Order: sequence, then C-alpha cells, then structure tokens
Amino acid sequence: MRIHLGHHFYGAGNLGDDFMLAGFLAALRPLAPRASLTCCVPFALEPLRRRFPAVEWRPAELPIREQCIAACDVWLGLGGSPFQSALSRWFVDHLVADAAACARAGKPMFFLGVGVQSAAELNVPDIRRLCAQAAGIWTRDAASAEWLAALPAPPPMVEPAADLAHLFFRDTPPPPAAAGRLTLVANFDYGTWPGQTAFLHRARAHRATERLWLAQESRDLPGAERALHAALPAAEKTSWPLRSPELPGAPLDRVLAHWPSGEWLVTSRYHAALAGAWSRSKVIVIATNEKLRAAARELDCALLAPDADEAAVDRALASAAPATPGALPAERAEAACAAFVRAAS
Repeated sequence: MRIHLGHHFYGAGNLGDDFMLAGFLAALRPLAPRASLTCCVPFALEPLRRRFPAVEWRPAELPIREQCIAACDVWLGLGGSPFQSALSRWFVDHLVADAAACARAGKPMFFLGVGVQSAAELNVPDIRRLCAQAAGIWTRDAASAEWLAALPAPPPMVEPAADLAHLFFRDTPPPPAAAGRLTLVANFDYGTWPGQTAFLHRARAHRATERLWLAQESRDLPGAERALHAALPAAEKTSWPLRSPELPGAPLDRVLAHWPSGEWLVTSRYHAALAGAWSRSKVIVIATNEKLRAAARELDCALLAPDADEAAVDRALASAAPATPGALPAERAEAACAAFVRAAS
C-alpha cells in the first residue's frame, strides 16, 4: 500500500506535528509493514528526512503533489485541525487542490486523528465538499465526530478516536515532572494574552521554585511562545528563562528527553497538555478554543480562561492535580490506525 500524506505542515516548526506523525508511523509498522509513504511540504526537507526516514519527503509544488497522488493508493490527512480557516485559507486551499487531484485520479481520501476547533468552520462550503468527498474520518475527540456526523452531507464513516501523539508518548514518555518547577507554554495564535499580567503576577507569588517558558513552536510567530517571551519586561525574562527542546533533524526521542516537564504545567498548546499528562504534571489548560477544552475534558485537568483574573489564577494553581491520560486514548488512537489500514487496503 502506498500512502500519500496530504497535510503539509510537517517541518513547519511545531513539535506537536512531529509527535502525531511519530505515533502514526509506530502504529503503522506492524499493521502494514510494506506500506510506503510520500509527503510534500514547503519547508526544509533534510531535517525531516533525518527524523522520519520512513517517509519520502518531496517539495510541495502542485505538479509534484499531483504525481504523488497519481502514484498512491490512498490519500491521508494525518492529524491537526485541517478545517479551520478563521485566520487564513492557506490550509483549506491546499486541501481543495489535493481533493481535486484525488477526484481526477480516482484516489480515496481519509482523515485520521483530526479535530474540529469550532462547529462554525464546518459551514464553509469548501470544507463541506471536502468532508463529503472523504471516505472516512477518525477524529481525535468526540465533539469533532459529532459535528462532522451532523453535516448535511456527512462522510460515509465518522468515528471518534484520540490524538495520535498518545501513541508516541505511550512508547516514549516525556521526562517525569520536576518537583517545584512551573512550566508555561503560551500561544495565542497571532493575538495577545489578555490575562498575561494577572497570571505572571500570581505566578510570582506561587510556591514554585523554578519557572520555565517552554517553546513548543520553533518559529517566532506573532502571539506564539517566542514572540510573547521577547516582549516581556526584562525582569520577567529573567524570572522565566526560555527553553526549547527542539534539535532540528534529531531523533524525536532525543528531543523529548529535553522536554522540561514541570510539577505544574500551564499551557495553551494542545500537545503540550498531552505531554504534561504523560509526565504526570499538574496540568492547567488555557482554553483558547474547543480543541484545548476537549484536551482538558479528556485529561480531566483544570481550565483557565485566557482573560482570567488573579483570583482565578490562584484557584487554578491551588486546585491543579497530576493529570494522567490512562491507557484508553492510546488504545483508541491505535484502533483508529488499524481501522484506517483495513478501510484503505
């Protein structure tokens, strides 16, 4: 079986994408040991080739993508939130072009481990056509599956599963939570953090003995970890040293070994929340979207509004308890991978 991975965000700089892909590749090996994979991305290819040699990485130009689709048996949209277009249509336009190529070549389209960030994004006509064309979709949470199944022309198969990163973390757990450490992963998608002043003020009074500002994202994007840290007052920068575990092209287990798990983790990054659960951190999710609220429900951890005041911050830090994913999410993700292989074979 030849699989073309149609999502093109791998190599962009977000470690969460790599965690998902690593989980899928680990599940695929025993399920389809002779499967081959292609993927076309607009980013540096060599680091991806070193980290994921099982995938044939190629440039993202449309003619090359069309060649890969013509040669594949199945197109697979793997992980992420592919249907969002509130900030930009760059991903939707990419999917529309790939869907047209799949239709011309008669190749089935599947989505695996994907999420819907809000029901409103499914009102976009192009997204509804993409979903109607899909032969099957396995989502990373129950709410996404419910929204997709309620479409006027739903895919013939929609099943809730779990995020594929659980498979990677199950086999390669992040370092255990370090006692006394407060780790923060702050991302607000090109926006500001309305509750930043309140959080930082109460964090100074918290009993943590160490504070770290973790960058899951390597790029200096507006509203992401690095940009928010760069804008901090000098005293806050000293109190919150920036840490990035990424080593471009290095094996992912080596990268994860540098993940600074803390006794407390406050995060507005989805995959940081999952990593925190596997490290048994006291996870507090800053709920900027439904994806993060779904993670908090799955992990049974505390929620904090983006504009939370100081009293709410105090309550969240005081009440946070060690999170645990349990075995079930990884089992659901593994079952979804097996179901995909059966459907695509």
